Amino acid sequence: MEAILEYCGNRIEIFDFYHSVEDEKSGNPYNSIFRVRVNSGMFSGEGGWEIDYKAFRQFIAALRDVTDFKADEAVLPDYCYGSTLRFVGDGLGHIEVSGTVYGEARVHSVTFSFPTDQTVYASFLRALEGME
Repeated sequence: MEAILEYCGNRIEIFDFYHSVEDEKSGNPYNSIFRVRVNSGMFSGEGGWEIDYKAFRQFIAALRDVTDFKADEAVLPDYCYGSTLRFVGDGLGHIEVSGTVYGEARVHSVTFSFPTDQTVYASFLRALEGME
């Protein structure tokens, strides 16, 4: 399954999601992995992500709150290389997407920022919620 957010030619894809229930039960915070691909303007990048499943679910809830005007920001951190996705709402329906995605071993990276609005988040959130 993949979750795609696209707005005015800019795009974020979250795909190849895997959650290890055994690792989560044993307390390993690196129990979920996935890939993130970003296209922002003329630049693009892709990297792996490792995160605790509970933190991933908290991010989804925070992003829903941003789109519902209940919060200003949702952040998706990567525990391994330090990549970050940030979604910041202005309270008027506009959401700035920004972050840095590092490739394997932090050899390559892309730092980006682009505007969106809340109208493009429904299918993205549904797809994220479907990742287990």
